[in-house]
Amino acid sequence: YRRQRQMCIRDRFLSAAGGWPSTTNGCEGPTKKEYGTNHVDIYHLAFDAAADEFAQWTVVMPSDWDGGTITAVFYWTYETGSAGQTVKFYIQGRSYANDDALDQAFGTAVGVSDTAIAANDLHVSASTAAVTIAGAGASELVQFRVYRDVSEDDLAGDALLLGVMITFGRS
Repeated sequence: YRRQRQMCIRDRFLSAAGGWPSTTNGCEGPTKKEYGTNHVDIYHLAFDAAADEFAQWTVVMPSDWDGGTITAVFYWTYETGSAGQTVKFYIQGRSYANDDALDQAFGTAVGVSDTAIAANDLHVSASTAAVTIAGAGASELVQFRVYRDVSEDDLAGDALLLGVMITFGRS
């Protein structure tokens, strides 16, 4: 009798409050917005409709990360635009071990489109396909980069990214 090993997965949320605009072609933010009736405060990163814009996060992955691919789900909203329009976000990453040069290429970006439902409502995208983090390894520092590709969407206004949930395998 053989016992089949179940794959363990884990999530990590990259909040807009913990991200920052890239120096080159950076998005706006992080910016705190209060929704007035109930005084709900939410941070967002604003990705413009006119040009591709980028944001980044730095995290240390846990010691039980299997170093395999990740997937990402984008949490976002908008204020200007119309229901039925789409936005497309991409994510890519680079992992660094001790004594690795920091100026290295990110892994291949993988994106997902989502459709606008209603302004100032929470939108949750589908999960991306598998994303390979360049140089991946457990307990390593990982630099994530997210961007909006405006040539692949038609949302008329800013896409306000609230955060990104990454899911990864554990060993």
